[in-house]
Amino acid sequence: MIFQPRRGVMAGAVLLAAAVVLSACAATPSPAAPSDAPAAETPITASPLPRATPSGDLGPVESFLAWLEASRAPDAEAACAGLSPELAARMIAELNGSGAFAVSTCAEMITATADLYRATAQSSEVDVTIQEQTENDATLFVTYLASGDCGTVVMTREVTGWIITERSEECAV
Repeated sequence: MIFQPRRGVMAGAVLLAAAVVLSACAATPSPAAPSDAPAAETPITASPLPRATPSGDLGPVESFLAWLEASRAPDAEAACAGLSPELAARMIAELNGSGAFAVSTCAEMITATADLYRATAQSSEVDVTIQEQTENDATLFVTYLASGDCGTVVMTREVTGWIITERSEECAV
């Protein structure tokens, strides 16, 4: 039998999951280290999402969009690979703290939130602006177009490609 949560519980869970996922990849900007490259303000509206590919060949915006696609599919392996371990742990703790979920792994968290987005037909259309980018670090400002939820996505380049770090946060309410 498939568990059918009450409408109020599902709505609350969806809002919480949206906040957790956005906080994972998106809020108040952290002070950035000085860089030789000037800050770029490049708005990018993305829809539809590009196909998920290894992020080693992608820039930070494309890597974020590939992560977003993987997190919604869900392709838990790809989505979890796009998160720093500290960020994945924070997201799991926040989701579990809601009381509506009990997940213990990144893969379980990605699957649970993807199911919620699918159940509520939440759009994944986003507007992405590069706030700052160097060779190995980037700060993006992301706004989900349907909901207006927003946040700062702080990324770093690892050997495998760009990943979203624990310095990412959702916008203040």
